[in-house]
Amino acid sequence: MCQTSDNHTLVITRCIPPKDAVTHKHSVVLCHGFASNRFTFDLNPDVSVANYLCLKGWDVWLVELRGSGKNKRNDQSWTFEDHVVDIQTIIEKVFTVSGLPVHIIGHSMGAMLVQCAAAGNGFKRVRSGVAIAGSFRMESSEWRHFLWMWPLVQHFTTIHPEHIQEVLSPISYKFNTPWDQLFFCSDNVDHDVAREMFAKNWEPIPVSLISQLRSAVEPGGLTHANDSTKQYFEVLSSIQVPMLLLSGSSDQQCPPVTMETAQKHIPFSRHICFGKCHGQANEYGHFDLIVGSNAKKEVWDVISEFLLQNDN
Repeated sequence: MCQTSDNHTLVITRCIPPKDAVTHKHSVVLCHGFASNRFTFDLNPDVSVANYLCLKGWDVWLVELRGSGKNKRNDQSWTFEDHVVDIQTIIEKVFTVSGLPVHIIGHSMGAMLVQCAAAGNGFKRVRSGVAIAGSFRMESSEWRHFLWMWPLVQHFTTIHPEHIQEVLSPISYKFNTPWDQLFFCSDNVDHDVAREMFAKNWEPIPVSLISQLRSAVEPGGLTHANDSTKQYFEVLSSIQVPMLLLSGSSDQQCPPVTMETAQKHIPFSRHICFGKCHGQANEYGHFDLIVGSNAKKEVWDVISEFLLQNDN
């Protein structure tokens, strides 16, 4: 556990490599995204980036941000800035234990937090970063089509997407609905895995966070909660650690162009898109990069190689 500067206790799950594994120098922190939890990277024993990296000798720390998983709380009023505090606090905790900067991997909103953590003086605590399907500027995201719901949503304090999935679960991945397509490419995920991800990985969302994240799909991208003139995209040029940006060819939430744009502004970065035109067996959707049928061989191995290249 660790304590944030605003007195919020965060529980972290640590995965220690087997005794016979060849271990590595720097620890790895895995950060989930919006409305998610640790199950993004640790769905079950067979579909787990955490287990995969741990068995390869990495000291892995699974993050859960405030309000998610083991860190649920009654207070549902926070913003993206609070999650920045969360990830910085967790990285500092791991640094205190290991004595070394960490590799940090994030998915979706977690990818944005990776970029925040690595910006400016972040090199003192971050050795390298992997940003999976998450960018501060997502004007081409299909989420922009949901902005019409804001006049209704803003009257609530908290939104519960887990209840939406309870209603949709009987037909999920049977008819490949537009809702399903937002999260997975149907041909590239076992439908039981997709259903398990939704069953375990949904978390309540404070409307205060939704209000702020709306700006990510507007011109200029994500802005600070209390100052709309401050854009997070501006921090990218200050990242001084190696960054790997990953996207899926059919990702409707964070299309490849969003990661391409970010990559152009990050000095030491590389962007890889996964899909048929790039040599993979299938197209890749938003969560396929983590739990897709071929993700272990096609995506996880690429991440592992990147970590090894920068573990010095």
